[in-house]
Amino acid sequence: QAMSIPQTMIRIGGNLRQVLPLLLMVCFAFCTPAHGEKNRASKTRRANEPSRESIQQISDKIDALVMQKLSDEGLKRNKRTKDSVFVRRVYLDIIGRIPHLHETNAFLNSKRKSKRADLIDELLNSYGRTSRQFNFWADLLRINSDMGNGLSGQPYVDFVKDSLERNKPYDDFVQDLLTASGPNLATGNGGVGYYLRDRNMPEDNMSNTVRIFLGTRLECAQCHDHPYDSWTQRQYYEMVAFTGGVSYRSTQDNAKESQELFKAGQVPENMYVKVKQFLRSLNMGVSGSGSGMARLPENFLGDDGEDGEIVVARDMFDGEALTSAKIPGASSSKKKRKRKVSINKEIGSREIYAAWLTAPDNPRFATVIANRLWKQAMGGGLIEPVDIIEDGTEASNPKLMEYLAETMVDLNFDMKQFQRAIFMSQTYQASAFNKDVLDVTKYYFQGPIVRRMSAEQIWDSLLTLILNQTDVRWTDAGSGTNASELQYEDLIKKQPQEILDYAVKTIEKRRQGNRGKAQKKKKQEVKKKQSEFNKQLQAAQKANNSNAIRSIMAKRAIFMAKYRKGQSQFTRASELPSPAPAKHFLREFGQSDRAVIDNSSLEPSIPQVLSMMNGVLEKNVCRDPNSLLMLQATQARSSTECIETVFLTMLSREPSRKELQAWRPNFDAAVRQSGQSAMVDTFSDLIWTIANSNEFIFLK
Repeated sequence: QAMSIPQTMIRIGGNLRQVLPLLLMVCFAFCTPAHGEKNRASKTRRANEPSRESIQQISDKIDALVMQKLSDEGLKRNKRTKDSVFVRRVYLDIIGRIPHLHETNAFLNSKRKSKRADLIDELLNSYGRTSRQFNFWADLLRINSDMGNGLSGQPYVDFVKDSLERNKPYDDFVQDLLTASGPNLATGNGGVGYYLRDRNMPEDNMSNTVRIFLGTRLECAQCHDHPYDSWTQRQYYEMVAFTGGVSYRSTQDNAKESQELFKAGQVPENMYVKVKQFLRSLNMGVSGSGSGMARLPENFLGDDGEDGEIVVARDMFDGEALTSAKIPGASSSKKKRKRKVSINKEIGSREIYAAWLTAPDNPRFATVIANRLWKQAMGGGLIEPVDIIEDGTEASNPKLMEYLAETMVDLNFDMKQFQRAIFMSQTYQASAFNKDVLDVTKYYFQGPIVRRMSAEQIWDSLLTLILNQTDVRWTDAGSGTNASELQYEDLIKKQPQEILDYAVKTIEKRRQGNRGKAQKKKKQEVKKKQSEFNKQLQAAQKANNSNAIRSIMAKRAIFMAKYRKGQSQFTRASELPSPAPAKHFLREFGQSDRAVIDNSSLEPSIPQVLSMMNGVLEKNVCRDPNSLLMLQATQARSSTECIETVFLTMLSREPSRKELQAWRPNFDAAVRQSGQSAMVDTFSDLIWTIANSNEFIFLK
């Protein structure tokens, strides 16, 4: 229902915010032009995108299974949601932000019967979807832009974004991660970041793989037989064996030799650390196709092995030995088996590991991703928690869960088309369930669950109030890595001494801050232009010309919008460092620190309240006459239109009669005063009040 904001709350809110203080090995066999990405037949299996009719049939089946379960439980599906609610919901769910004013108006004013399906298709095909899904995967995969010791995570970031933007089939995406090899900095080879994220910790990497992609927790079995599930410690290490022998270094001789020159003292002392990190980054990568073997640890506690015993890779579900690995020196002494026998001979077990894990008949692979995407759209999973699936686990709607998993396979793991089917369903388009779900395992989806926006959704939504274009990849907008720097492929061809010299020169340039000087010059130019606008405003105010004041404010806002497009702080969460720095708005509102899987939070906190009072909302939206929202409001022809503009922009609905009555006197008074300050103050109160309301913060 539409929320009414009484005048008393407006005044209280306005007063509070005034007084409270307030982110290499060369590939096994051979490397393809895509640097290790497999040229599988599955890459061409989606030559023809499914028709809307065929996807609608899937949506109808979803609705039928939901209705059947609701009927069994004596429940009914909620009514179809209003267009004003739907447009805001679908923008947030698909591209992770609220719609701009022109986007809301275009949808609400459209008379097409197919406008909901048309909008879903438009959003799914935009870069906004990539941005939204990257945040989802960055949380799951613990993607970090800086992986420590000079190791850049940007290639990993780019790999995931590229995969999402091209709508790479999910099974191919996972296979590319699990089989990635070669230098980290090689173009298109960022998938090696999946192993480098857990470098020198193969056990942890395997645990994370099984948890993310199979929804199963094996961590307990690393030290002993699992106390609550069927997995043994031996089974755990048989899974680790698939990635046996993997090394976290590439095989570039030039990079190694340049490091030797570095050790000889040919670097200025004040650059020692930075040059060392630079050279180390050239050497980082993944090599080794997998030996299919691993050793049981010292103090092995299981009942089916002994300390240091060599085991071969086996399927965790059936116990089948999938590789050709043979334990060397089987007849040798226990001491020889433990200390002298090498188990790093490559046999390509990582390829086998990836193929087994992503196979359509793997009992959990399709189920887990189908359940995760269902939860992302509906606010809760059919299986909860999504990553603790055990032998006795049952979905809240078993028939629906089975159908969704089968559909994922039938769609050839096309995540975009799978999402399309969910969003086109009447179940998704029903009014939200706005009561507490005390037991999500017994919720049968009368409609999506009302839930708080994520940190990224709130941040990206606030950006829509500042800029008119946010759905762009930041590297495409002129930032990202330094364009003057050589590509890895060019650099690695140079002689070792040239590589070392290049490292020194590059670091020296960064210290001189040439880019900083250019930015400083740009700021001076902007400041000068703003001063000109301010003089014009003063003249208009002296003349008591409210129309001139609005016109000048609009021109200034348009000028500032162009300037801000080149500033990294005004970019979507997916384009900022992952994660955002500590104390950044995103971190305050629960963005994952990328330390553990799925570590984001939707819980409210006092720092969030203070941030909304004195942070980006106050500085760049409420009190900034150059924000997009302020521009749109000042261009309105009447007080009523001003208020309607703010409500439609922030809530995608028009204000109620009571809300108009509460706010109109303030806006009329501001116009009569004909001053920029009076206008900003009035708009600011309304914007701040709405932004701090549950209707804005929650997705319904």
